[in-house]
Amino acid sequence: MQTTATSLNSQFATPGKRISARSIIAIVTLGLMSLLVHTTSHAEVLTQGGWVNKQYKIKGGWEVVNKNNQTVIKFDSSFKTKSGPDLKIFLSKKNIGKVTGRTATQDAIMLSVLQSNSGAQEYVVPAGVNINDYQSLLIHCEAFSVLWGGGQL
Repeated sequence: MQTTATSLNSQFATPGKRISARSIIAIVTLGLMSLLVHTTSHAEVLTQGGWVNKQYKIKGGWEVVNKNNQTVIKFDSSFKTKSGPDLKIFLSKKNIGKVTGRTATQDAIMLSVLQSNSGAQEYVVPAGVNINDYQSLLIHCEAFSVLWGGGQL
């Protein structure tokens, strides 16, 4: 502890004054708490990709992460697509190349209504749903059976 105190005193104390042991403990504790917060908020990326355009252009990227024991699909801040009347996010058991507007909801589960047609957003995959059972992520207008596009998981 003497080496740490000496080095902290030489770096941070004003000349002629010493940093107290209590201050050193507070600095170390804050550093450890910061490290703990950073570590626990870290999300493990399971897969990531870009968009395959079907009816409309979709820009940006997406990733599937394990965050706080939940599977979360995240669209990055550069995500952008045309707005639509009934856009929803689906996970499909079909390859994105084989999905059409008419087949988008077959062998698929709906995760949510699209939050916004641009910008970063997150969708939690329901507990009990194994992302590995699905091949693609879809943006689909359910009311008019129009597939905007999707990504291959």
